[in-house]
Amino acid sequence: MDISKLSSAQLARAIRLVKEKETLQAKLDRVVSELGTLEGGTPTRRGPGRPPKSVGRPPGRKARRGKRLKDTLLKTLKSAGSEGITVKDLAAKLKVKPNNVFSWFYTTGKKVSGIKKVGEARYAYNG
Repeated sequence: MDISKLSSAQLARAIRLVKEKETLQAKLDRVVSELGTLEGGTPTRRGPGRPPKSVGRPPGRKARRGKRLKDTLLKTLKSAGSEGITVKDLAAKLKVKPNNVFSWFYTTGKKVSGIKKVGEARYAYNG
């Protein structure tokens, strides 16, 4: 939009619309802040058009995917002994979904020597 080519009526209308936008944005910021306090958090202030901050790991810190799962899974399998442990119990101890544990055994687990299937949905580590 080239401001130099606007008529005075169009410029006045644009000014009025910008003022209305600013008041609406201030109201929206107030509502967002009140919602934040109701949810138990601290009031948040965001500028116009800025997306909310993402929750998660700080920038620059990347963990190796699956590394924590593998370490804790092997540790739990070792502590279970030769009788092994069921996938359901393993998932409950690790606080992950059973499907993720099954998937781990069928992908990464088959590459780890010492893991044996000793029953239906039951695995043991002999390593």
